[in-house]
Amino acid sequence: MNTARLQFNIIYTPNTVTYLVPLVHSLLAHSDCSFQLVSNGCGPAETELLQRFCAQEPRLAYCQLAATDTLEHGTALDLLHEKCSADWFCFMDSDVFATGAFGESVREQLADCDVFSSGHPVWHAPEDITLPTNFRRWQGSYCASASGVTLGFSYFAAYRNAALHRVRAATNVGFGYRYWDDIAPELRAELQALALDKTDYDTGKLLLALMHARGLRLRTARLPTLVHLGGVSALADDRGAPRRRSPLDAIARQLASTGLARPLYYLADLLRGLRHPSPGLSAAQTAKLPLRERRSMQTRRRKRASTARYFTALLRSLQDDAPSPLLPTLGYRPAEQRVARAAAELRKLHAQTEQPAESPGAAVAFGEARG
Repeated sequence: MNTARLQFNIIYTPNTVTYLVPLVHSLLAHSDCSFQLVSNGCGPAETELLQRFCAQEPRLAYCQLAATDTLEHGTALDLLHEKCSADWFCFMDSDVFATGAFGESVREQLADCDVFSSGHPVWHAPEDITLPTNFRRWQGSYCASASGVTLGFSYFAAYRNAALHRVRAATNVGFGYRYWDDIAPELRAELQALALDKTDYDTGKLLLALMHARGLRLRTARLPTLVHLGGVSALADDRGAPRRRSPLDAIARQLASTGLARPLYYLADLLRGLRHPSPGLSAAQTAKLPLRERRSMQTRRRKRASTARYFTALLRSLQDDAPSPLLPTLGYRPAEQRVARAAAELRKLHAQTEQPAESPGAAVAFGEARG
């Protein structure tokens, strides 16, 4: 297939455009794909910035979903899909950027599948990727089941459009977040047959399960030259320092260079999981979750929030020529190394785009993105 015919939707929410839109430079430089930059409730200044950015490059298009209200992410994807008549419906998170060519890798993956997804967040550990059989929630970072079933991400994805339209029409299910109690009985039976009956389903997860039930081919793989920071837009309004949920967090950070940080974070996450409802669930629903799942949810939230705050601060410091923030302590060394590498790549990208070039699409740089 010709990757020049792929158009990826990138959705921007309020207070994210100025520091995330420069990442598009890397996507343009390292592929022949096109990109539709979508305003989801952004204000006038950010909307104008997106429009100006798109006007400078023929491979960019602008779309406005909501002028004031910010739509739930799944709802935004549903609306974009309804307008899509291309062979593939594609999207990626706004905190994804490229460090090298990725179009050929995407082309190879799409050759023999109906859904391809990627985008492992830099903060992930192996336990964040594989969904254990007895866990009751199917959340964003899980892309495979313990039995080896490909589940897929909603971070970077391409869906064969005809198949996606067919499944949506047959099931009346879109990309939105869903709870088990809201699912039709006949669809519940399909999910139970796949051992994918869960308390709730994150963005796009129920749709992926139903596509799998209908024999469609799902594939997930790493794209080495794509970096997904993970959760940056969700922390758009959080400018504070990393929060300490308990004294254990502070002690773990102080002992970051020792072998004690990880078990201390583990204990802090466990206590948090015991004392607080799992996000999106009531206390009664949380009580039905395995203890390991409650702890795992808190671990993911901690790593995601710490990483997102760090990259938000880093991107703003690059814009403002201010001192860089300290690298976050996550309690998992490989993830911390990935964060450091991603930060180095962002500094490189900033250096390349700091002075607007004459070539199309380069006129909104990190230093100019403030508008």
